[in-house]
Amino acid sequence: MTISEFIAEIKKRKDLKDVAYHEVFPMCSASYADSAKKTDKRIEKALNTLGIKKLYTHQAEAISSIRGGSNTVVMTPTASGKSLIYNIPVIENALKDNASRALYLFPLKGLEQDQLKNLNAMFAEIGDKGLSAAIYDGDTTDYNRKKIRSKPPTVLFTNPDMLHLGILAFHAKWESFFQNLRYVVIDEIHAYRGVLGSHVAQLLRRLRRICSKYGSNPVFIASSATIANPGELATMLTGLPFTVTDENGAPSGRKHFLLIDPAKDLSPYTIATKIFTESIENGFKAICFTKARKITELMHTWVKEGSPKLSPLISSYRAGYLPEERREIERRLFSGELSGVITTSALELGVDIGGLDVCVLAGYPGSISSTWQRAGRVGRGTKDSLVVMVALEDALDKYFMRSGEEFFNKSAEAATLDAANPVILKSHLACAAAEMPVRSAEAEYAENEDSVETALSELVAEKKLWKSAVKRTYNPRSRYPHREVSIRGTGAPFRILKEINLKPIAESGTSRVMRELHPGAIYMHRGEQYLITSLHLSDKEATARPVSVNYYTSAITDEETEILSEKKVMSSFGSEMSIGRLRITETVLGFRRKELYTRKVIEELGLELPPTVFTTEGMWFIVSDELINAISAKKFSIPGSLHALEHALIAALPLFALCDRNDLGGRSYTLNPALGAPSIFVYDAHEGGVGLAKKGFELAEDWFMSTRKMLSECPCEVSCPSCTQDPHCGNNNEPLDKRGAILILNAFLG
Repeated sequence: MTISEFIAEIKKRKDLKDVAYHEVFPMCSASYADSAKKTDKRIEKALNTLGIKKLYTHQAEAISSIRGGSNTVVMTPTASGKSLIYNIPVIENALKDNASRALYLFPLKGLEQDQLKNLNAMFAEIGDKGLSAAIYDGDTTDYNRKKIRSKPPTVLFTNPDMLHLGILAFHAKWESFFQNLRYVVIDEIHAYRGVLGSHVAQLLRRLRRICSKYGSNPVFIASSATIANPGELATMLTGLPFTVTDENGAPSGRKHFLLIDPAKDLSPYTIATKIFTESIENGFKAICFTKARKITELMHTWVKEGSPKLSPLISSYRAGYLPEERREIERRLFSGELSGVITTSALELGVDIGGLDVCVLAGYPGSISSTWQRAGRVGRGTKDSLVVMVALEDALDKYFMRSGEEFFNKSAEAATLDAANPVILKSHLACAAAEMPVRSAEAEYAENEDSVETALSELVAEKKLWKSAVKRTYNPRSRYPHREVSIRGTGAPFRILKEINLKPIAESGTSRVMRELHPGAIYMHRGEQYLITSLHLSDKEATARPVSVNYYTSAITDEETEILSEKKVMSSFGSEMSIGRLRITETVLGFRRKELYTRKVIEELGLELPPTVFTTEGMWFIVSDELINAISAKKFSIPGSLHALEHALIAALPLFALCDRNDLGGRSYTLNPALGAPSIFVYDAHEGGVGLAKKGFELAEDWFMSTRKMLSECPCEVSCPSCTQDPHCGNNNEPLDKRGAILILNAFLG
């Protein structure tokens, strides 16, 4: 069966609502560079042997920029040959100077393995014995680590975690490497946003400090998927200016994109599972992306139960798996043993899986950028491919089902981070001081000098640093504070252990613990259900036992916001809108058991758990008495209108900032005690903030207009999952009234 025939079958299906939209992207031919500067003959010969006769225009442009000594970021689609852009200059330099070294940073271990294989293939063709490459990460044995440190390879592959814990912390053991470091490659920079991005921004400033200490000044090379601000993000990450290359010259095959809006009586996950299963049964290789770990595991279970013969040919994949599990699944994917994989965003990044034909998106991924990154997993080269997005009962999903043309014409969002996040900044300054005493003003911290001064003073007050009056430097009180800093969150992860033998099942980030690991919660792992039996906060552990139940759980929560400081106020829409620092107190009061397929509440159970308290950045505004009176006059629910607008604003912000609604929090008040008026808050749901609410504040008019469009075009009368209901709402989406929310937006926007 061809892709076109498969699409025709889907469109004829009786058990699907009509396809909402079908877009075809035609095949694009390659655009080659006419006169790229000749590289070393040995490299040219190696490229020819590997089937690369010419460079694409974007490759030649970026290589020329790098050769000229410019920090360069390349933003082109998946499978457009971005790795050659940094490999060629790195090898050229190493052939001229055998001492030259390069550091390659990848966000995931699987990417390191894939890129090492490709680079070694080039080295083998070139035949110069002075060229070498090695991976230095958590899977590297102690013997090999010592060997690599004593004789660093031409190219060192690692990830931010190991750069933080194992390289910068022991930089004296890497002296010759840092002295000769000429290039730093940061692959997939769009992955470094939010909390992780804020950590990596500090990590790269620490790297620059160490390079300066040893007399090197490397050129930074970054690659990115499609985002609105690749140059700005690269600068936010490194603190350096960048040249941007973003005109793609690579070829692409014809890509079909279907938007499917299931009938109300059909589960979108059932539809997505059917299309994924039938893709494989018809001889295609397929990948299915979900938006949640639970759904990944559920769909994996449904495929195995519905088509047992496919069981050995498919797997689930997500964060939280043990390292050896992930490596084995990756190996089977690369080798072609697997015909299909159901995954979260964990496989969104540029691992060259190869040979995939069909991509099923179980729900809008949350951003245009992620949509195209996931769609890029299929149809490499000139092959026809198919992407199917099945809408969930979600505001943005339904928004785009009603506006297919807008979906395909919409620009990618901006990636954002906060290099001055106070919690993250302090933790990395403590590490920086342990690596080399910090001075009051350093070039690497110039753009956030005031924040750095404040953080250093607080670290001294907390007795984590001491200040030398003679040298005017800040010095460490701990030799190795790095262990206390998890760069993928703002706290150490929690381990989930089997109750019977205390063997590890998985890990969970701190922000998820109270909601997902409370006693009585159902936790999914590799298609299996586990009942959380106990939670030990001091030990950062939870115990669980296997179960088989027909329900899942969701937390009942209560949030309170306290304004700590107001950074900026602007008059918009006849109202004052503010942004500043907030203290959030979140308490999990209990949980609901809901039927797996209908999501109907079976029962509610109470819990007694300590509150989670954190400071963050948020924006807020007051709703005037005049508007409240107008809502009341029309007999709309006042608390429901405010609550609905809070939910809708959170749902719409990912249209402008590269994030997920789970990265955001909110609270609506019919009377806020501090403000003395009805008000709505939207804030970053991460300790210290990561710049998301700030992006909304900066783009307030566009944000509010899109929110109004989303609410106005939804055919429901008062509220539904397609506009105002939030699956994570701690109040079970009660009360909600979109009519009053639209009234407020109309008044604000005129």
